Amino acid sequence: MLQLGPLDTLIQTFGPFVIPVLLFAAGLVGYLVFVALGQLRVGDD
Repeated sequence: MLQLGPLDTLIQTFGPFVIPVLLFAAGLVGYLVFVALGQLRVGDD
């Protein structure tokens, strides 16, 4: 089996449901970064 460290512990604790939750959280953070950068560019006018 793969040795994933803390991720392996999370999967054992919460099951496979944790993978889409982590992907969603990473996507949300990325989206918020792009929104913040977009707001900064709008303010540069």
